[in-house]
This record gives sequence, C-alpha cells and structure tokens, in this order.
Amino acid sequence: MKALDYLEEGLIALSLAVMVMINFGNVLSRYVFHASWSFSEELMVILFVYNSFLGAALAYRRGAHMGFTILTDSLGGRARKAIVVITTALTLALMALLANYGAEMVRGQMEYGQRTPALGLPEALAGMAVPLGALLISFRVIQACIREISQSEGSLFKARTELEK
Repeated sequence: MKALDYLEEGLIALSLAVMVMINFGNVLSRYVFHASWSFSEELMVILFVYNSFLGAALAYRRGAHMGFTILTDSLGGRARKAIVVITTALTLALMALLANYGAEMVRGQMEYGQRTPALGLPEALAGMAVPLGALLISFRVIQACIREISQSEGSLFKARTELEK
C-alpha cells in the first residue's frame, strides 16, 4: 500500500514540476524570442486533469476531502456510521458513472483515432485520466470509509471504558 502512496505523491510532484517548467519556459520564450510554444497549453491541460484526479484521491487518503462534517461530528455510534456509509455509497455511485462514461469516451477516442492538435498524441492518453482517476478515487473513498468507521468504533470503545470507570 505504501508503494501506491509514494507513486501517487511522486506523480503529483513530478507533474507539477513539469507544469511549472513548461509554463516558465513558455513565458520566457514569449518575452525573449517573441514566440509561444504551441504545445504548452495542450500539455498543461492534460497534466492538470491528471493532477486533479490524483489530488482528489490524495485528499481522501489524508482525510482532507471537503465535507460537511458538522452533522457527522455531532452524531455518534450507529448514526455516524450510517452517514459515513451513505456518503461513501453515493460517492462510489458517482465515481462508477464517471468511470463508465470516461471509459466510453476513451473507447470513442481510440475507435476514431483522435489525436491532440499540437503534439499529435492520442486523445485517449488524456481521456484515460477520467476512468483511471475515478477508480483511484473509489479505492481511496473505500479506505476513508473503513478508517472513519474504525475510528468511530475506537472512540466509542474509549467512551464506554471511561463510563465504566
């Protein structure tokens, strides 16, 4: 599991570094040579889409995803677990839709041999970010659900122990 964590973080760091270098190089090229790199916008968009999905998965792994926690924080026991399971199920349903339509989009891109205008890369390379990202997020959402439930059980156990004293 740690290998996936390191790979995820490494890919984010590497792609962000590449994005900064390309952007800096493009700005420098515009001001020094008065010519813009035609491929830069295309590559930046592709990397940004991958980063968005990797970042969302990383946020779930770290428990930093946005959520309305005022309700779950005020609840305890079974009600809290129920809310966590329901939100997990809804998120997984959304990710399933995203993965399905993303895979359909990639199939179409491959079938028609679509290529990016500036670099001539297969569009499917960019499109794969959607189904792969949805699958990775789904994995991290399940991890977060298990973590939330086990933490709530742990805190419930501590509360019972303290009451018995």
